[in-house]
Amino acid sequence: MLVDVASASGIGARLVPVPKSGGIRWLTELDPRTARAYERCVATLAPGIERALAPSVLANRVAVANPVRGMLRLEAWRPAHERFRRALAAGVAAAPSVVLADVRDCYGSIGPEVCALALRRLGSPRRHVADLERLLGALRATGLPGLPAGPPPSGVLANAVLAGSDRSLAAGGFAHVRWVDDFVVFATDARDGERALALLRFSLADLGLELAEGKSRLLTDPDAMASIVLHCLPSAQEPTVTLRNDADALPSFQGAHPLVPGDGRVDLGGRPARAARRRG
Repeated sequence: MLVDVASASGIGARLVPVPKSGGIRWLTELDPRTARAYERCVATLAPGIERALAPSVLANRVAVANPVRGMLRLEAWRPAHERFRRALAAGVAAAPSVVLADVRDCYGSIGPEVCALALRRLGSPRRHVADLERLLGALRATGLPGLPAGPPPSGVLANAVLAGSDRSLAAGGFAHVRWVDDFVVFATDARDGERALALLRFSLADLGLELAEGKSRLLTDPDAMASIVLHCLPSAQEPTVTLRNDADALPSFQGAHPLVPGDGRVDLGGRPARAARRRG
C-alpha cells in the first residue's frame, strides 16, 4: 500500500519509497488536482525564474511554460546532463583545484517561506508568489516540510532558491557549474576553495539552508579531479522513478498509518534499507 496524506483543504499526496544504492529515497506523488495546481503555479513563475538563472545552472531548466494551459515541461534529462558533463570537463581542465559541495536536505529545507522570499528577490509578481506559498503551506499541513521531491515543478523552484548562491559565487569571482543542489566550484588553490565554501555557507544561511558539510570537499589531486569528470557527479545513470503499489508506511510509523496535519517533519532524504521491505 502507499502512504496517503491529506488535509482539510483537499490537498493530497502520497509518499513512495524508491530503492536506491544503499537505501531508499522518499518521493512524493501528488493527487491529480494538486499536481495540476502546482504545475500551473510554477508555470506562471517559470519565465522569470529562467531569466534569473546563469548558464552554469544545468539541471531542471524549463523548456515549455504555459500558465494558461497549466503546462510546465523541463528540458530532457540526457542532453542537459551531457552539457553538464562537458562544462564540468572544461572547468576541471582549466582549474588547479575544485570544490564539491551540496545542500543538506535541500528539498526538505525549502519551506513555503524560504521559497517565497527567494522568488520575491527575483522580482516575481507578489500575487503569484502568494498563490504558490499558500499551496506549499497546504502541503506542509499534510506533513511535507518543504518542496515535494519528485514533481518537476519542485526542481524549478529549487533553482530559484539556489540562484542566490550562484550569484554569490559569481560576485566572488568564481566559475562554477550546478546540477540541482550539487555545486562544483573551480578554484586556484586550497585557500581560494575555502573562500568559495564560505560564500556558499553565507548565501545558504541567508535563507535558512545549510551545506552538507560531510559531502563538501576540496580536490587538488589531478587524478581525483579527473575522476569526477569520469563519473560525472551526480550519477551518469538517468534517474527513473517507479511508483510501487507495495510500498511500506513511513519509517516513523508502525503499520500503514496516514499522516495528519500536525504530525511534523517528514524527511524526504535517503533512509537505510531497513526502512522498506521488498515484497514478493
